[in-house]
Amino acid sequence: MADSREARGYLAEAEKKLSQPAGWFGLGGPKLEDAAELFQRAGNTFKLNKQWKESGDAYMSQSNTLLRMGEKDEAATAFMNAAKSYKKSNPLESINALQQAVQILIEKGRFSAAASNQKQIAETYETDVDDIRGAREAYEKAGEWYQGEESHAQADACLLKAATFAAQLEDFEAAVNGFEDVASRCVDNKLTKWSMKEYFFKSGLCLLNIGDLVRVRSSLDRYCGMDLTFAETREYKFLQACTVAVDDGDVEAFTNAVFEFDRLTKLDDWKTKLLLRIKKGITEEEDLT
Repeated sequence: MADSREARGYLAEAEKKLSQPAGWFGLGGPKLEDAAELFQRAGNTFKLNKQWKESGDAYMSQSNTLLRMGEKDEAATAFMNAAKSYKKSNPLESINALQQAVQILIEKGRFSAAASNQKQIAETYETDVDDIRGAREAYEKAGEWYQGEESHAQADACLLKAATFAAQLEDFEAAVNGFEDVASRCVDNKLTKWSMKEYFFKSGLCLLNIGDLVRVRSSLDRYCGMDLTFAETREYKFLQACTVAVDDGDVEAFTNAVFEFDRLTKLDDWKTKLLLRIKKGITEEEDLT
């Protein structure tokens, strides 16, 4: 396996190519194509040695050299290679590299590829940076671009992620809109229609957090009209019980409803946090009276 000295040799040679002065009548000058190839060799060699930051830096130098040459498509690929290496060492640098790739892809009208890379940005924010605000924004953009390319399954997956994070950020209106929009596209789709129950359930929890019980009831009625099986589900009956408990200010009834539902259908952390927020609202109402 080549060692890092070979990679550094490629870097030194590339920099030399870039700094080569022009000769008489402007002839000669920087050898951009040669430099770009040498930066790529350096990036590959550092990658083999698992020197991730150095590899990313070399690919970024390759990208910038290719941009000087006007080779935008190749530059975008080099930015993506840089992002893969940076992801192993510095996720924020990985995001920066992907954002530059996305900008080029958008300029070139390659929206499907842009959406795919935007989704990678969102996933990096979510899993490596733990920045749900950044993840939400990135998933929303990816979803919009996928929709523009009529890649509906990919679009909905991104928009559901965005809605989930919107609720965590207590932007419940946006969350409700997201879940309802995706559910509406499932009505006539035999493959995804079974998922509507879950989307209505999540939307209902967000509506209960908004606190407009008239709207909660009208929305649940509308959901039943969209999916004729929803009224018979445990999720619908649970949301109804929660609505009554909130309306009555009955913490005990609310707690019992949650316990009974969780006993048969385990609630995940996201739903649990939303339910705790609803319960806190009932408790605060009790204290006020």
